[in-house]
Amino acid sequence: MKITSVKGIQLRCPCEEIHDALSTSIARQAFLIRIETDKGIWGIGEAFSFGAPLNALQTLLDQQIAPIILEKEAENIEELWQTMYWRTLANGRRSLTMAIISGVDTALWDILGKAAHMSVSHLLGLAFQKIPTYASGGFYAPGKGLDGLRKELSSYRKKGYKDAKIKIGRTSSNPFLDYMDNKNDKVSEEEDWQRIQAAHEIMEDGMLMVDTNATWTADQVIQNAPKLQAYGVKIIEEPLPFEDVDGYRKIADAVPSLVIAGCETQQGLKNFQNLLKENQIDILQPDVGWAGGISEVKKIGAAALAANKKISLHCFGSAVLFAASLQTAAAMSNTIAMESEENPNPLKTDILKTPFQTDPEMNFFVPDGPGLGIEVDWERIEKYIVK
Repeated sequence: MKITSVKGIQLRCPCEEIHDALSTSIARQAFLIRIETDKGIWGIGEAFSFGAPLNALQTLLDQQIAPIILEKEAENIEELWQTMYWRTLANGRRSLTMAIISGVDTALWDILGKAAHMSVSHLLGLAFQKIPTYASGGFYAPGKGLDGLRKELSSYRKKGYKDAKIKIGRTSSNPFLDYMDNKNDKVSEEEDWQRIQAAHEIMEDGMLMVDTNATWTADQVIQNAPKLQAYGVKIIEEPLPFEDVDGYRKIADAVPSLVIAGCETQQGLKNFQNLLKENQIDILQPDVGWAGGISEVKKIGAAALAANKKISLHCFGSAVLFAASLQTAAAMSNTIAMESEENPNPLKTDILKTPFQTDPEMNFFVPDGPGLGIEVDWERIEKYIVK
């Protein structure tokens, strides 16, 4: 099957204002990549962007990556991945170029699955038919306060979630917040601890994870670790920037009982292998739309398995990325859970003909249709396309 067309699809819709420790979101966006072949089989993938301009992704796709793969055989996924990687080595390897490679790779797996009449997870070697998830939310928002957080988390429990993650660190003592354009809705350190305590009370014996979005120092983590554990926190996510190797080592030496997950912003097998070699991270959280696509994340999972580490995929994109993540997670035997974002996001909930299915405890069934196992509703998606 020769690749005949590579098209970027920019999606965007407004959302209510929410914040993490640093950033503010007032819109949701996604960059989808549709690849067509001369056999009439097409595939869809998503390049995750962490809010980067969609036009930048479009330019990289159109001017750099698409010319590399046009007229090539779509089935040769590994060859195409290596070709994209090495031809963009000087200016690629990280950031948006790797995101585009990720989206292309996912679309190629979708094509192969459709051609073989198999789901991607079966092509990769199915380990699980459903994936445990945790409710990802607990953001800061205008007028939300403790009561709003309690109400939000209670709704997760009613849906069936046992585990949840909340944001922490948007406090008056966060020095990096001074660099942000929007500094609204920050709280005192005391209220941040109250937020953690409230979350623990509602989630009860479930797993509570907190996420500082890499805004703490190693000393802060070490100092706060006993209190975090006393407040029922089981996991802290990416407390430091992934570049801070010494800081992560310092935490591991000082507080070996503190479970650390990361790093959603890291990319590529070699970089995750470095995290494993330093034994800095207990649970790896690559993102299929950012870290290198299905091909590379499957390799990251294998490296983690060899190092006796677990996988819990980061996923904060559209329904396309969620489907790709489910398919990939299902083919890694060291998967323990996956992120299920619960912020309102029509790009996740309103662009498929059939919604994702769960059991009563919010374990998501892996779609068993060909490829990613989803049917995009192109009529409904039209209203979100950036013109």
